[in-house]
Amino acid sequence: MRAVLVLLHRYIGLATALFLLLAGLTGSVLAFHHELDEWLNPEFYQASSDGPLLAPGVLVDRVQTEHPRLQVWYMEYPQETGHTALLAAVARTDPATGQPYPERNQVFYLDPVSAEQQGQRFWGTCCFQRKNLVPFLLEFHYNLVLPGNWGLWLMGLVAIGWVVDCFVASLLTLPRGRPFWHKWSSAWKIKGGHAYRLNFDLHRAGGLWLWLLLLPIAVSSVAMNLPSQVFKPAVSLFSPIKPSVYEARGRIPTAELGVTRLTYQQAFERAQEEGQRLGLKEAIGELYYSFEYNFYGAGFGQHDTNAHGKSWLFFHGTDGRLLGQEIAGQGTWGERFYRLQLPIHGGRIIGMTGQVIVAVLGVLIAMLSLTGIYIWWRKLLARRSSKKRKSTR
Repeated sequence: MRAVLVLLHRYIGLATALFLLLAGLTGSVLAFHHELDEWLNPEFYQASSDGPLLAPGVLVDRVQTEHPRLQVWYMEYPQETGHTALLAAVARTDPATGQPYPERNQVFYLDPVSAEQQGQRFWGTCCFQRKNLVPFLLEFHYNLVLPGNWGLWLMGLVAIGWVVDCFVASLLTLPRGRPFWHKWSSAWKIKGGHAYRLNFDLHRAGGLWLWLLLLPIAVSSVAMNLPSQVFKPAVSLFSPIKPSVYEARGRIPTAELGVTRLTYQQAFERAQEEGQRLGLKEAIGELYYSFEYNFYGAGFGQHDTNAHGKSWLFFHGTDGRLLGQEIAGQGTWGERFYRLQLPIHGGRIIGMTGQVIVAVLGVLIAMLSLTGIYIWWRKLLARRSSKKRKSTR
């Protein structure tokens, strides 16, 4: 049995090491992605006009009037003056060809009082310019900037392998023979010495000490990359999870999804009314429209700082009726557990302390990947040397 576990750990580790190295380093930076981006690009986030905030619909109309080939699909609406509104836009469909106009995905930052544009950038553009760094790292961390869903599937499979390897690696640290606790205690220590011994101790002891932090990050990675394909079906074995509005609308024939009649402003007002009825205390911080499935989503709060996740309401794009709701702290245990995954992954579930932990953990994940590769390489050289000596004899 141990030989099987050794092989599993070796090959799962090798298959995932490079991806976890990159994900760990980028994730370490992205633990403070909003704060970092605001520090790098203050002009995108700071608005100087004083006065009452313009309605969200006015800001959307401003962007779409100035850029008629673009349509806004997502916006972040500020809670107070001094902060800009973010509006993300994609290409409209050219009625003459039935294909999207040759326009890149863009993000606009508007003063919410005057509607003046504070900044603009192409989302996900490579690579390390000040205004492109954080968006690029977000895309790279999430899907390696691969086209279509290839990156999501790849990183999702890596995350599944990581979850499995968390258990395999912990089993391999268990000692053979007695006294159990005395022998196992050595696995938790970094004794140092020559390079191989030091790397081996760092890899084994580091994995043990960090296990209770590594496993939740690995599980949340599966949830974020393969939610409906893997995570929700697995959790539903223990507690049911209703299909999301995306999933439910995706099962409806396109002809039955209806046509868009609700404006952003009407969706915002419907969300305010429904939020008050449901007793949601936080203001609407996010609003988006799904062109594919004809519905609006409204998120209450800012930057996923709620320990239970953000509350969302969803409305039909034709008549504005409520299609679904995901209220933080409510629902089945499975639904609550799913909504915790984003705050867990970014560390924001326990505020600034969690963000610091995730930032440090990202570097340590990279260390575990590098030490694992080093151990495999040294053992490979040893096996080759042994075979050479035997063949010589």
